[in-house]
Amino acid sequence: MHNPLAAAALFAVPETSASSGSGNIYIQLRAPTSYQWIGLGQGSGMAGANMFLLYADGAGNVTVSPRAGTGHVPPRENPNTEIEVLAGSGVIRDGGGREMMVANFRCGNCNSWTGGQMGLADTATNWIMAWRSGPALNTADRDAAISRHDSVDLVQLDLTRATVGEDSNPYVGGDTNERGGGSKGPNGSGGSSDGVGAPSGGSGAVTPVGAAQGPGRIVTAHWVIMFIVWLVLFPLGSALMPLFGNWIFHATWQSVTFVLMWVGFALGRVALSRFGGAGTTHTNFGTVIVCLMVLQPIGGYMHHRHYLRHKRRGPISYAHIWYGRALMIMGVVNGGLGIRWATGGSARGSPLMIAYTVVAAGMAVIYLGAKGFGVARRRRRGAAADADANGAKGVRP
Repeated sequence: MHNPLAAAALFAVPETSASSGSGNIYIQLRAPTSYQWIGLGQGSGMAGANMFLLYADGAGNVTVSPRAGTGHVPPRENPNTEIEVLAGSGVIRDGGGREMMVANFRCGNCNSWTGGQMGLADTATNWIMAWRSGPALNTADRDAAISRHDSVDLVQLDLTRATVGEDSNPYVGGDTNERGGGSKGPNGSGGSSDGVGAPSGGSGAVTPVGAAQGPGRIVTAHWVIMFIVWLVLFPLGSALMPLFGNWIFHATWQSVTFVLMWVGFALGRVALSRFGGAGTTHTNFGTVIVCLMVLQPIGGYMHHRHYLRHKRRGPISYAHIWYGRALMIMGVVNGGLGIRWATGGSARGSPLMIAYTVVAAGMAVIYLGAKGFGVARRRRRGAAADADANGAKGVRP
């Protein structure tokens, strides 16, 4: 998904701030009004991040909301952040006629916050970016409730490339009238303007973020591993048992899949700690499922011991079989919940959900076919054994 801030966030650090390690920094955020909100945060993850959200206020202006990231619930307003929305802020039309939200603002204490700190002359500072498309929030409330982000990106920024000489708004031209009626107080709401002037620092002083390095890799790895585990490996490992009748193959296959499941789960937990999303049905249900799966290898071992001793299935055997089937169904359902969560509740009809459903249906056919074949083969063997036994009884010495 396209990052609206990848080339539309500007930074400026006055020389006095860079040399002292504290003081003002200036930031500009821009995004089309098709985005419900966009957010920029200091830090490598949502937990502990010092965040700034931008959204329309419904009156032709924008709201800049300083927030504290927790990583587990939507961020709430952080009244301790010292910000001032500057001239040039508002809802404007760019040269291409697109309606844009623009926020120029000053942060006076962004070198340190509850949860972290940042050197204003560091060459590799960590920033997190998040955004959501949708209808405008249209509120000046800095603590307005927001829906979960569509996606998140991480970048590293060399702040030495953003050094400017003057400690003043660098985002309006000194010889232009492009100075919107942005609020001069820290109320987080800026006025509209007819345009945004070019930054007025030295050449190349205010540097775009550039191409973002997506943290979606972690989420993608989690999704791919869990997709393979629950839709392919666990069902196949169960389906192949009646076809080959080799318990070593079955145990090895399912053990490897069991380990992969925990790798996927660990990646999911890492993604939660960095980018938020805990407390959802998908995450809670998934945690319950993988914990319940711990009992399945134990049941498999007990089933194997019973079969060696009695040469037939027993209650523990059927408990192992049906418990595993129930967990597989739960895992597939939770994968669908994960897609719904990832698409912001609009999974129905999405290509991802369609593909997931098709693969799930295909694997269900394969699984049921293999199980049906196994049942038929056991019945044939049982009938043959009965015939042999009856034939033996009819033989006279």
